Amino acid sequence: MSRETSQDLEESSLDLVLLSNFVHQIVNPLNGVAGTLDNIVENKIKDEKRKDQRLRAARAQLEQCISLIRNLAYFAQGFQRLTSYEQRDILVPEQIIRSAMFFQEDAELKGIRISLEERFIANRVRGHLELLNQVYINIFDNCVKYSQVNTTVNVNQWIQRDSGNLLVSIKSTMKRPLNRAELPRIFELGYRGINARQVVASGTGIGMYICKKIVEEVHGGKLEVQLIGDERIEFLIRLPNAFPESQRMRP
Repeated sequence: MSRETSQDLEESSLDLVLLSNFVHQIVNPLNGVAGTLDNIVENKIKDEKRKDQRLRAARAQLEQCISLIRNLAYFAQGFQRLTSYEQRDILVPEQIIRSAMFFQEDAELKGIRISLEERFIANRVRGHLELLNQVYINIFDNCVKYSQVNTTVNVNQWIQRDSGNLLVSIKSTMKRPLNRAELPRIFELGYRGINARQVVASGTGIGMYICKKIVEEVHGGKLEVQLIGDERIEFLIRLPNAFPESQRMRP
């Protein structure tokens, strides 16, 4: 087989995996919305407060689907650096909070809390709004799926003094320990660690791959992961083109 043919097959396989992942991520929220609407139409949810919560969750799920569909069109063009025309000013704490809201109900059912510390420090960054939404959504999705019940996902955001980069740290407590040897493979296309397969049997293993592409190839940043002790895991996002809410910056 020629090198060109092998490369074509690899790219074709990658396209199919991407498409499969997006279909999977769109169908699941839509099924949730359909189930919510059925329960409301059939008057199975009597409590008005609970009904309002379910409707808000359904709306968030629809927003997630819209974002995914928009991103699918972008991914079809490949992962390319942003032009100045594609960038916009993004209010960082607002974006993090909105992304976390997609998982608020699932998290509450498991006793998991997503907590953004320093939420009133209105740092900003220039980037692609929908694609960065997808990064946070994928990471929060993993945190809710694989975290211990009754724990907190701690999120911090600050601008580094020396580099001027925006740093976002997302730490969670894993339900099952991650083998340190697996850590470098988290961002590989299609890879799912042993601990992930033990907690959730099915999955595409593409979410973290997409995150790394968006952060590094599209935005020129850096996405890293590290273990803290035996139970805690931290995702650290570094993005250029940030500017602080004030002159308060951290090392």
